[in-house]
Amino acid sequence: MSDLDRLKQILLAEEREKLQRAEQRVAELEQKNRELSALLPALVRAAPQEPMTRALASPVAAALGSAVRDNRNSIVDALFPVIGPIIRKAIAEALRGLMSDLNRVLEYGFSPRGVRWRIEAWRSGVPFAQIVLRHTLRYGIDHVFLIERDSGLVLHRQSSPGLPDLDADAIAGMLTAIGEFVRDSVGRDGGDSLEAARVGDHLLWVLDGPRVSLACFITGVPPNSLRAVLSDRLEQIHAQLPADARSEPAAEWETALNPAAIIAASAELNDRDGAPASKRASRWPLIFVLVLVLGALAWYFVRIERWNARVDAVRTALVAHPGFLLGQIDSRPWKALAIHGLLDADAEPIEPLLGAVDLGGVEPELKLDGYLSTADAVLLRRARRLLRPPDGVGLSVDRGVLGVTGVADAAWVEAGRSQAPWIAGLHGVEWRVSARVEETPDPQLEARTAARAELGTLAEALAADRAEFVDDLDPDADGAAFAGRAVAAITRARQLAERAGVALRLRIIGHTDSSGTEEINRRLRVQRADWLRDRLREAGVPATLLQESRMDEVAGQGASTFRGASVELVVAEPQP
Repeated sequence: MSDLDRLKQILLAEEREKLQRAEQRVAELEQKNRELSALLPALVRAAPQEPMTRALASPVAAALGSAVRDNRNSIVDALFPVIGPIIRKAIAEALRGLMSDLNRVLEYGFSPRGVRWRIEAWRSGVPFAQIVLRHTLRYGIDHVFLIERDSGLVLHRQSSPGLPDLDADAIAGMLTAIGEFVRDSVGRDGGDSLEAARVGDHLLWVLDGPRVSLACFITGVPPNSLRAVLSDRLEQIHAQLPADARSEPAAEWETALNPAAIIAASAELNDRDGAPASKRASRWPLIFVLVLVLGALAWYFVRIERWNARVDAVRTALVAHPGFLLGQIDSRPWKALAIHGLLDADAEPIEPLLGAVDLGGVEPELKLDGYLSTADAVLLRRARRLLRPPDGVGLSVDRGVLGVTGVADAAWVEAGRSQAPWIAGLHGVEWRVSARVEETPDPQLEARTAARAELGTLAEALAADRAEFVDDLDPDADGAAFAGRAVAAITRARQLAERAGVALRLRIIGHTDSSGTEEINRRLRVQRADWLRDRLREAGVPATLLQESRMDEVAGQGASTFRGASVELVVAEPQP
């Protein structure tokens, strides 16, 4: 050994020893890894299930999530052969159930029995479809078979009481053969199997599990909930199924596969899915609804009858209306009214006639055309419009013949006689109008008439003017001036009376208010009338007229606030 080698050994001996030990350790670990890959499946199978499941849950979930994120298409392609048949099977089963329910609802929805069921559904709060199912799905389970899928052996069987036993081996062989035929012919991918078949009067349902299948012979029409109950029972059996399925049947199978128990579970599932219904539903809601419906119908028909009665009233009035020819009436009760007809231009308008009928706020729509009426009332209005008769001339129409009577000016008589025969619609004219003879006016008569009219106006003005007293016999300022106004009016009245040829006298009245006794008020009225007579005498009224005047102490009685005196002009009949 050279000096260099001895030097290397002295300096690197320890490091070389460590390196050799590390290389040996790595070789041992690689050997263990190679041995572990061969032993791992056996170790996993031998390991306790619960700890192994918890240990692998997180890494498997993380790995699956990472694979889905990074390589989604590969995951979809891998799962498609499994998920596709499952989805198609679920959709097909749902559609079959939907069509079956729909057919039954359509069958019983419009019959008397269906109406009764709808009322029952309303009273109980249960959907109508469930009421139909409750009344129509009468079914029974005659036989139940639990069959091992691989061998086709019958593991357990149950039959309803009173039914003869079936050859279990023959049934199992038949179902196995049919299942193999279905899988070979239409289910080559292994995802399809026999689910239902008709065997005589029985409906055969087959539910497949991983290890065993459940076959039921059913009579009648089963509900969809029965398949859910059978699937649940099959899952329970698989959960309790021993490693050797051919060993002694478990006691739980006897209860799980009992036909009566299965039917009861199906009925309970239906009741749980639907709204709970009371065992004895009250009839009062139904009676209340019927009363409401009858009341609504009665109210509707009463409103229709009222509308029809008012439309008939309008029709009757329009038919009787002169100058109107009714065509037709279109109406919508309490909404619209349209009147079609013919109306003469000289007829009375029909709007007031329509306004007299209460139509509940409906404004009638008039669709009218013109025409020429020959009714007597319309002919009379037409004649008055065209002839314009003056005062003293009367018009009448009888059966189309115009009668004209009276006295009128010669010019109107001449024009009317020539125009009357041309009035449209008339059958004839009876003219009995004479021309008025003009009389020479009498100037004296006119003067007397004018004087008489002025005298009446003056008497009214004097009666409205009065002398008012502030105390018993103390007139106010205007009352003192009243005598002058009265004298002027009396003087003018004497002139007019002489011109009109009538007699004139005065009536002097004393007035008192309602305070004081009747004896005192009577004395005051006389004194106030005497005061006014003295003032008139002093103002120049002739004594003869005052001597003929009449003092009325009763006329001023009962006045509430006025205290004073007044004078009235009394005009007698014209002197002969």
